[in-house]
Amino acid sequence: MVRLLKILAIILGSSWFFPVSCTSGVVVGARIIAKLDERHVERGDAVHSPFKIAAVPGVQGLPFRVLRLDEIKPDAAADAALALKKENIAFRMPAQSGSARIGQSMFSYQVLEDNGQEQFIELVEKQDDGDNTIWSRYRATSTSISPVGSRMFYFGYMFGALPYAFFGALILYGIGRFFRKRL
Repeated sequence: MVRLLKILAIILGSSWFFPVSCTSGVVVGARIIAKLDERHVERGDAVHSPFKIAAVPGVQGLPFRVLRLDEIKPDAAADAALALKKENIAFRMPAQSGSARIGQSMFSYQVLEDNGQEQFIELVEKQDDGDNTIWSRYRATSTSISPVGSRMFYFGYMFGALPYAFFGALILYGIGRFFRKRL
């Protein structure tokens, strides 16, 4: 047991372990922040601003088009909603899943539930820079949508995790140094 503690103290107190634990802390911390930043409408949260919806018919030969929430909700953009009605836009998707490259992002949707009248859909946007991914979940009928929730993984979350990762690594390093001196 003492031998195991000595090895653990040497590893934790190593100057090489500090950057590894700090980097690991940033990666894990960014995931934790992303999880904490999930938005659920039933809890009263507002969805993330880059919330998007898939609709048919597609444009320019694509199987579907992607619309921002403010293009659909009449209270946010009445003219845009009226223009969509004139184009006969439908929000129920004809296939269980699909994907398309639109602009600088890859979009893919999946119908999670379908009761014949309403679909529960998840649309995932992966931006080409590889730093941002946005998940939008909503219920869709042929003519309307209601947001359910959203989540994101944004590279900026790393900066929020950095102080916690640094202090966590510093604490582990201090514990390792303390036990190295004692053992």
